[in-house]
Amino acid sequence: MRCRIVRLLAFLFSLLLISGPATAAERLQTAWIGEHESFLVWYAKQKGWDKEVGLDLRMLRFGSGEKIVSTQKQYEWSIAGCGAVPMLMSAMKGQFYVIGVGNDESDTTAIYVRPDSPVLTKQGANGLYPKVHGDAKAVRGSIVLCPQGTAAHYLLDTWLHILGLTEKDVTFKDVLPGPAVDMFSKDFGDAISIWAPSTYAADRKGYKVAALSSDCGARQPILLLADRAFADAHPEQVRAFLRMYLRVVDVMRKQGVEAFVDDYVRFNKTWAQRPLSREEALEDLRIHPIFTLDEQLALFHPQAGRLRDWLRGIIGFYGRLGTLSQQDILKLNEFGYLNDSFLKELQY
Repeated sequence: MRCRIVRLLAFLFSLLLISGPATAAERLQTAWIGEHESFLVWYAKQKGWDKEVGLDLRMLRFGSGEKIVSTQKQYEWSIAGCGAVPMLMSAMKGQFYVIGVGNDESDTTAIYVRPDSPVLTKQGANGLYPKVHGDAKAVRGSIVLCPQGTAAHYLLDTWLHILGLTEKDVTFKDVLPGPAVDMFSKDFGDAISIWAPSTYAADRKGYKVAALSSDCGARQPILLLADRAFADAHPEQVRAFLRMYLRVVDVMRKQGVEAFVDDYVRFNKTWAQRPLSREEALEDLRIHPIFTLDEQLALFHPQAGRLRDWLRGIIGFYGRLGTLSQQDILKLNEFGYLNDSFLKELQY
């Protein structure tokens, strides 16, 4: 009897060795900028919610969306958060799917000038945009600090267009937001086009907003991207990531952003390596709209959804710059890179 029990235990142990762990987490390499959309992923990781959906999430940090999309093969990330402006240039290559919307940064991307700037003496020069400051006379010949090929560049180009100008009417300096604020504080340049949290540094220094992206009708969605080959081969991991991300959205909606201020301050200090005060953290959380599953699906809707209109505006921006050919513009306006199938599968 004892021998039979020993043999049975030995057999069961051998089965465990063969089968291995029942639910091993899949490693998922992801890429982010140290900004709001990354907080939702960081927060989920802190809570262990990645493990609960079967993922072992790794977060790579980059300085810009352009760096994220241009180095995908080097860093082999599978999912990323990226502004729509750099994403569209990569979309032509068919490398990525847009699988979701991280947030909307239209109220956090702005053009700043000094308090004594003549730009502030005129508002609503173009009646279609009554909140926009400046006119052609005040802006022509200005030196503007702005990172090229980014959401801030899209805003700058749109602002100039509203005032009846083009980029040829100003001197463009390609500078990232943080250094742009530093250079501006040393009296270099006449205006800066930047995004949060560098906007808070500009506020602290007393600079004034000439135009928000939302004032100019230039919507600035942060998009959730998936490497196309990875998503086709591992759709279950894409769905798991979205399930985790949307769980944070639901909790933030339910509890209110005030409940996340301490975590957001800690995220910015430890991961983004950019200190924010509690007041700035609360403001940043408040002015970044996030979207539930139903709202995501509504944004993606091919007829009624707003996402295609937002992207058409950015495609038009590239067309004005001459960066895209007419053939490229037509291809991007087919929106073959938008893929809401992973979101739709979360409904069931």
